[in-house]
Amino acid sequence: MIRLFSLTLTLALLLTASGCVGRAAAPDPEPVTVSAPEVLPDPPPEPESPPPEEESPPPEEESPPPEEAGEPEEPYVRVIDPSKPMVALTFDDGPSGLCTDQILDVLEENHALATFFEVGRNVARCPEPVKRMAELGCEVASHSNAHKDLSRLKKAALLADLDTADQAFASAGVEAPTLVRPPYGAVNQTVKSATGRSVITWTVDTLDWKSRDAQAVIDYIQGYGDLDGEIVLMHSIYSSTAEAVAALVPWLQEQGYQLVTVTELMAYYYGELPQPNCFYGYTYFTTHGRTDTPVELPGMLPPAAEEAEG
Repeated sequence: MIRLFSLTLTLALLLTASGCVGRAAAPDPEPVTVSAPEVLPDPPPEPESPPPEEESPPPEEESPPPEEAGEPEEPYVRVIDPSKPMVALTFDDGPSGLCTDQILDVLEENHALATFFEVGRNVARCPEPVKRMAELGCEVASHSNAHKDLSRLKKAALLADLDTADQAFASAGVEAPTLVRPPYGAVNQTVKSATGRSVITWTVDTLDWKSRDAQAVIDYIQGYGDLDGEIVLMHSIYSSTAEAVAALVPWLQEQGYQLVTVTELMAYYYGELPQPNCFYGYTYFTTHGRTDTPVELPGMLPPAAEEAEG
């Protein structure tokens, strides 16, 4: 038993020694050389950018030199040449606030004048257009106060009617008229020669009061023929008449007519001024032709200018 134990111990020692020899014989691994990491040189410093230049403010735009003011427009100066055609437009029965102003607008725009035979009671109710027509240079005349047939009135009543109308004109800021057109053209000897005023009728009646049609009035005037020296009757209380006037005034001027007042027509065409207590009706105008000796009024074309025109 002891021999067996000794043998076993001896065998175990041998095995242990053998394992130690094998382990010692194994070669050591070759050392591994580890290269140090390559140190790259620092890149050259980038050139410093120059500091941004301060933005200079944009150059101020030079203001264009102020336009040289043109020569001031010369005011219109109205002149009448007695040797050239002329016609007097006249309007009865006003004033009417709307229609009369429309007619005045057309006249003003075209540097034209006309004569307005106004009813006194209408002037009292609507004075503004009367003052305006006087300021424009139009002629303000009387058509009685109440639009009655003056030939049927006794002299005292006739004069009272005209005087009442004169008061309305004065209240409107204009002078009392010296021209009268009797309503309906009705006259008797008293009306013709006892009013202290010049009594004027007409030569061309458009019948605008009857047609109330602007185109009918336009066609009538444009188809009438020679209007030189004529006095045209219209009424300033109808919108159709105002519409017709807007077409007729420039058309008449294009035909070469000077648009004048009744007094201007009397002076430049017939050679006399309207006289008080005188009647100027159809017969007078149709039996008198153009004068060789026009009466001089302010605004008449000077003789030197006449020669230059010729």
